[in-house]
Amino acid sequence: MKERMKSGRITVGYVIISAPPCSAQILSIKLNRDNVPLPPSRRTWGVWSYAGFWICSAINVSGFAAGASLLSLGLTMGQAMTVCVITNFLVAGAVWCTGQVGSYWHVGFPMWNRMVWGLRASYFPLANRIILSFTWTATQGWLGGQCLKVFIGSMFPSIYTMKNTMPASTYMTSADFLCFFLFTIICIPCLLIPPEHLRRPMVTIAILSSLTAIILFIWSLARSHGGGPLMKPEGLALIGVSPVRGSALAWAMFHGISSTLGGVCAGILNMSDYTRFATKPRAPLITQAIVTPIAGVLTSTIGIVLASSASEFYPTATLLWTPYDLLAAMQTYGNNGTRAAVFFASLVFTLAQLGLNIPGNCIAGGIDLASLLPKYINIRRGAYITLAISIGMCPWALMSGATAFIAVMSGYAVFLAPITGLMVFDYYFVHKQKMKLTSLYECSPSSIYYYNKGVNWRAFVAWAFGVGPAFPGFLQSVGAKVTVPSGATKLYYICWPLGFCISGVMYLSLCTLFPLPGIGEVDEEDEFQAFGDASPAVDPEGVAEPEKDLTEKEATENKVISDQPTHVNVVGAQW
Repeated sequence: MKERMKSGRITVGYVIISAPPCSAQILSIKLNRDNVPLPPSRRTWGVWSYAGFWICSAINVSGFAAGASLLSLGLTMGQAMTVCVITNFLVAGAVWCTGQVGSYWHVGFPMWNRMVWGLRASYFPLANRIILSFTWTATQGWLGGQCLKVFIGSMFPSIYTMKNTMPASTYMTSADFLCFFLFTIICIPCLLIPPEHLRRPMVTIAILSSLTAIILFIWSLARSHGGGPLMKPEGLALIGVSPVRGSALAWAMFHGISSTLGGVCAGILNMSDYTRFATKPRAPLITQAIVTPIAGVLTSTIGIVLASSASEFYPTATLLWTPYDLLAAMQTYGNNGTRAAVFFASLVFTLAQLGLNIPGNCIAGGIDLASLLPKYINIRRGAYITLAISIGMCPWALMSGATAFIAVMSGYAVFLAPITGLMVFDYYFVHKQKMKLTSLYECSPSSIYYYNKGVNWRAFVAWAFGVGPAFPGFLQSVGAKVTVPSGATKLYYICWPLGFCISGVMYLSLCTLFPLPGIGEVDEEDEFQAFGDASPAVDPEGVAEPEKDLTEKEATENKVISDQPTHVNVVGAQW
């Protein structure tokens, strides 16, 4: 009996996540090392780390295909590029706003929303973000499998003629499923890498993908002698649309801006999950201002030029919007030298999908799940759960047959934009960029973020006002049998900026009329040791702290941060 009890205690010890050291008596909410403010020893991402992160977020299959969605609205090449420039500068501004909490207070999206929504109601935005993590992990994993199929096909072309045992109702072939399964298997060991150690793999992938994209761009221009038919307005006939003019052009551009923002709205929402790993607060700002717009615009441009050029020298193929379709056509119509080029390019794009899916989706889901059940889930376990559930999402059906579901996911900005507006207006205008960290972990009336039994009703009212105007147009876009006026459709075309502004202004108004408690309060002491010295010893997970393999420059930057006084008011004063 004693041996059984001992064995049971050992098993439970492996399941339960150990709590990090903390001097505050705030254990009414379970802590683990991933949901508390990060100590200096885990903040290892510098300027080049964030440059790699943003390049990985831009140069991938979805980034190359982004231009297609704009041309399909009837926009010419120049108009589509104008939309891309405006959108990417808006993205840069948005992620700067949502990233500052992570840079200065070292907490992520789940903790931030406890201040906005209340300690209990914060699970509402958290659930929305978790659902998106599952979905995008599935779809980006499927695209990664397609890149992997081209890579395998460059060595073993027989994979394209592999016997298909899948019924037509699955919307895939046996080769497609095999490669998706292999890509998922490749993700498993990658998730063993803690987020603070991802900076070097991301930079490496960013360099390789950038070089590959540039080489393909130069090759296509040289071979097509100018970029192909889509460079001219009449070239839109290739995709079955006509150029729009007048007021229709303005609304098409608004629609393009909002839909492109909607594609990255989940990343905007939880940017603080990544900026909390910054060696210093200004490290993410430099790349957000420079790398984000440049990488996004160039990737969309290259994607359109590649598809346009390929329509000239591969006229029998369909319009090739994705890199894996282009590379497969290159192998089909090329020679042995082309086959070698396809080998290296498809390998890089497979790595690019890993560079997007691991930090952007799997780890994002892991961070959210670690805050949902901190006693049993850390980032690594949460990432594995996200990956496992993504398989059950059946991405082969989502990408091929469930058009209504994809429309719902693409239009999810209707719901996320108001959440983003609440977060930004609350932090900058209501709480004046101050945060009492201990109150984020104390679910009792003594916490200033407890509000009304853990719920901030102002947030729900403002969110509903932000969702309302664009919701009828959203229903129509997903195929619901509703008839809405043209004005409602146009409101849906600008759902992201509209929802962001309405919810933010409404929330600010409600907080002015019904003031929140504890505005401007901060902790008198550094209860989490997030702003003081940190020991570079072995952490509770048994992984050596990353201080040991930092460059001399990064180690110096960390020392500058760790040398700050432990009084939290010092951090707030940086603003």
